[in-house]
Amino acid sequence: MVIAGSGLANVGPLTVVFGTTATTFTIDSDTQITAIVPPGTGTVNVTVAALLDGTSNPMPYTYDAPAQGLIYVSDGIDTVYSIPAAGGTATPVVTGLSQPMGIARVENTLYIAEFAANRVVSVPTTGGAVTPLVPPNGGQESRVAASGLSGPTDVKVSGRRLYIADSGNLSVVSAPISGGNPTLVAGGLRGAFGVAV
Repeated sequence: MVIAGSGLANVGPLTVVFGTTATTFTIDSDTQITAIVPPGTGTVNVTVAALLDGTSNPMPYTYDAPAQGLIYVSDGIDTVYSIPAAGGTATPVVTGLSQPMGIARVENTLYIAEFAANRVVSVPTTGGAVTPLVPPNGGQESRVAASGLSGPTDVKVSGRRLYIADSGNLSVVSAPISGGNPTLVAGGLRGAFGVAV
């Protein structure tokens, strides 16, 4: 979530709180913060507090209720589906993928490891355009120890980073949540099929 204001940089320690839950954020500029929305439901007040300068006026944030009640599953062939958590009919969210394996969800975005395409992509939870993230630049190979991703099987998100199980390279790599070149977290593994953070 992007929070706009003024005087956000160089004011000492800041805290961003959704209701009563503090969250991770980055200060983009003196007028903008990007915050990770913590899990929740309903409508909560969001505040930004500076140690010495007080607390902002509360801003309401309403969680996307339909998305909170859905789970997402891949068929491992070319489609990711949403299914009501209470049970029901599977609805395609995105098709035309290349062996989608691992899925992570943050707010209203899905991050999907495409095994056969050797990349990680993002797509809105309601469907829409697929955005290649790793490798970056619309599919040009990024480099991890002289090679790009090779058979990514899982992806998870922590803070502003993606963590990817890269089975073909027997490694775990990390990349910015917005996309970019991956960096090696651990290599020389006997296998790399799942990752949890």
